[in-house]
Amino acid sequence: MSLLVAERIGVSFGGVRAVQDLSFAVEAGEVFSIVGPNGAGKTTIFNLISRFYDVDGGRLLFDGADITRLPRHGVAERGIARTFQNTELFERETVLNNLLIGCHVYRRTGLVQDLLFLPAVRRQELAFRRTAEDVIDLLDLQHYRDQVIANLPYGIRKMVEVARALCLKPRLLLLDEPSSGLNPEETEDLAFWIEDINEELGITVIMVEHDMNLVARASDRVMALADGALLTIGAPEEVRRHPDVLRAYLGD
Repeated sequence: MSLLVAERIGVSFGGVRAVQDLSFAVEAGEVFSIVGPNGAGKTTIFNLISRFYDVDGGRLLFDGADITRLPRHGVAERGIARTFQNTELFERETVLNNLLIGCHVYRRTGLVQDLLFLPAVRRQELAFRRTAEDVIDLLDLQHYRDQVIANLPYGIRKMVEVARALCLKPRLLLLDEPSSGLNPEETEDLAFWIEDINEELGITVIMVEHDMNLVARASDRVMALADGALLTIGAPEEVRRHPDVLRAYLGD
């Protein structure tokens, strides 16, 4: 059974069809990339999966369960985490605190328990900190753990956002243009992190990306879109050479 299935999903904004009757499936354990020109509907798909937008038609299935109308917090609880094109971090907090916020979906104590700092709260806090420290080690963020986000370079902020998403312990990770704003060396490192996240943690990855070199290196399969509609799905090199894809990027 596929981990994520989209069945003829669509959404419109002011009469513009942003996504048009789109169907695709993502298998557990793969890295699946979505490519296409600006305005193709790539990020809109992420917003539909993470429930920022409601679909006009069709449905979304995650691990066999219908999540089409699931509340946003329910998506995270099911095991779907995401990053954004522009980093959405707490600028005045440290890297560690931002990662701990990512653990909130697993909080099981109430306000009174937290105020009294009961044993259950202490055990929970220790578990959250172990999770955060493990992710810090995985992404080599030890040097930055106690630094405030506002003082960090953009490339490190991008990795902190990935780290925070990993603290949700997702089964599916949505990466929205993770290489945007990174230099070639940082993009090279990112390719290694994606491989580690996929292979060592067993997390399925869907990536929206413009850097075709990164897509070719990291992806098992690629889906190409144009004007909200499917062009093709296949291996990275097949998609890169597909005539409809070349036409969408380069014109006739």
